[in-house]
Amino acid sequence: MGKVTSISIQKGGPGKTTVCRNLGEEVSEAGNKVLLIDNDPQGNLTKAILSNELPSEMIKVTDRITFCSKKVLPGVSNAFWLYEKDEMPEPLKVREDLYIIGATKHLAEIGTKSVNCVYDFKDKIEVLALEFDHVFIDCPPSAGTLQTSAHGASDYIVIPTELNEDSIDGVKQQIQSALLNRKHLNPTLNVLGILVNGKDSHKINIEEFYLDNLKEVYGDKLFEVIITYSVKVSEARSFNKTIRQHVPKSAQAKQFLALSREFLDRIKR
Repeated sequence: MGKVTSISIQKGGPGKTTVCRNLGEEVSEAGNKVLLIDNDPQGNLTKAILSNELPSEMIKVTDRITFCSKKVLPGVSNAFWLYEKDEMPEPLKVREDLYIIGATKHLAEIGTKSVNCVYDFKDKIEVLALEFDHVFIDCPPSAGTLQTSAHGASDYIVIPTELNEDSIDGVKQQIQSALLNRKHLNPTLNVLGILVNGKDSHKINIEEFYLDNLKEVYGDKLFEVIITYSVKVSEARSFNKTIRQHVPKSAQAKQFLALSREFLDRIKR
């Protein structure tokens, strides 16, 4: 059975989607069959890979007319179906050894469902994990049903953070939530590591202060690899590419490659 990893922090902004996409693709490039799951109604991971013009596998327009417009439904490869008891989404092939189950705004409806959908999600992830070496789940930034479902179905959590007070608080809150989920929902859940993302390449005093704080509090839970800031990362996303596809010789491309190796090594250990 493949390993399931949630990319998660209880704060918007530290680059969960960028980390999920680049790490997932690098792990795939290393010879693993990888499934990416967009578990956020904003659908940023889906759009980063497939662009804004989503295929019918993600969203489909029916002939039914509702309130003077055609009804729009989630497609067969939409994460919405992970929460529906008698439905199973079909992973969409992006390229060799890389697949995605995407998200649209329909996923926001999950918050109104009963708690049973958390267990439906877990059951379906277990089935999907039989087909893949690694499953990566891009989580929303709040501790609601969607994030709880992801943690309940995951072996590991990777927590990306920026070096500022709000993000450091988000790390603390995420770890507290993970411990609760481990106690009550998923006893095998582990925090694989905390990843510093978007650090200035120069030594900025306040960033160095927060980095030292992370090292002191979390020790070897902190990934050795640090992803530094570059506008090229945003450019790559705009072009629906990873940073290594966009600028293969950049520092960030080398960093994400090193991250994938450290990630795989941590799982082996």
